[in-house]
Amino acid sequence: MVLSMDIRKTKLSEIKSTGESQGKQKLHYMNETKSFDVYRIDLDFLIYNRQNGRIEAEMLTWEQDNFAPSNNYDDDLHHRIGAFLWESNESRNKDTLNDLAKKGQQRPGIVSLDGVIIDGNRRAMLLRKYEDFSNSKQYFDAIILPHAYEDNQVEIVRLETQYQLGEDAKVEYGPLQKYLHARRLHDELNIDVKEIDTLMGERSGNAKKLLEIMKLMDEYLDHIGCPKLYLMLKDKDGTKEGMFVDLHADLKRLKSGNPKVHWGFNADIDALQLKLIQFDFIRFGEFADAKKVYRCISHNGKGRNFFSHKDIWRPFCSKHTDEIDPITMEMGSLETFIQDDPDAYSSKLDAARARDEVWKKKVKDSMNGNFGQTDYRLRLETEKLRPSEHLRRAKDQLEKIDIESDGLLSSKENENLARDISSIIWKIKKQFDRQAKN
Repeated sequence: MVLSMDIRKTKLSEIKSTGESQGKQKLHYMNETKSFDVYRIDLDFLIYNRQNGRIEAEMLTWEQDNFAPSNNYDDDLHHRIGAFLWESNESRNKDTLNDLAKKGQQRPGIVSLDGVIIDGNRRAMLLRKYEDFSNSKQYFDAIILPHAYEDNQVEIVRLETQYQLGEDAKVEYGPLQKYLHARRLHDELNIDVKEIDTLMGERSGNAKKLLEIMKLMDEYLDHIGCPKLYLMLKDKDGTKEGMFVDLHADLKRLKSGNPKVHWGFNADIDALQLKLIQFDFIRFGEFADAKKVYRCISHNGKGRNFFSHKDIWRPFCSKHTDEIDPITMEMGSLETFIQDDPDAYSSKLDAARARDEVWKKKVKDSMNGNFGQTDYRLRLETEKLRPSEHLRRAKDQLEKIDIESDGLLSSKENENLARDISSIIWKIKKQFDRQAKN
């Protein structure tokens, strides 16, 4: 059972006063580096840090899903955080658990005076697991800071960030966590971007970029109707981080008046259209493979992207807007989707993922078709082909058409295209006729 904050604080104060030191360790805290005693602490006196950067996406999504108050810590939350820590890297956790069983805790953690674990949440979780299956009492070796978490939160988070993300970090954060953590440092704790660079071990100016990409991620979640459900930024193949990084770079170039795009695009309107279309492709996900095919939309250099060519971008954009936007509107809100079958989903996140799958099936043919056609036009635009090569490709493509199919004859668009092709062929033929007469 989770002990109250007052009891935890009393127990840890007693340990500091009468407990036996297990050794000393240097720590940079409150702008000073000094040696702190390490104490052996009963696991029952400790709680996990619910704002632990390693599971920030999971916790923020869970809070949104369960309308959980941010100042409440009970047994259910305690077990939930333990599960998140285990699931964050199950194979690695199993290895560490075996190592703990053989060698015990090798590196001390850090806890606040009221028992919040600042460094060592994962180790404490594994020690609890080992205690359960070994049926032997386990303790957590840690420095006890002189302040309770809420009493000195900014300085404690500074310390945590240096340990978890700075130069001395032992384990990398997940791709999403650094964006969420940078936002927390900046927006909630009012820490300057230059200091965030230092705390997180980032190169100069990178914290500003992290905050801008985080803003883009939030806009995306709003666009798909899933605000603050940060696990929607992940899919079965990993995170969507790379697509946001590329889109951020594209939008930044357009805002500065990209000299490599040689048509008079509107830095506001056209950039907004690009962003919304890219959001749909991020949601769709099928082009985010190892080859990063989605980069053909706006990211590839040397004019090898749709947006670089007005006569390619405009039809692509119009077709997407005409065919995809109505489907998205027809899907309705996430709340409506849940209300249609309230017993089908275990959580809001589960329903959001199911709704995305429905959306993907509805837009698949249109998005694949529009992308494929536009990519083909881009290759024709950028490849240097002789007239004979263009004619041969056109002949090969036309021969693939089943001229007896209902699908051909039932479409007015097909009829218009056939007439356009006929007109082009007539013009080419007239050129040969003129040459023959001469």
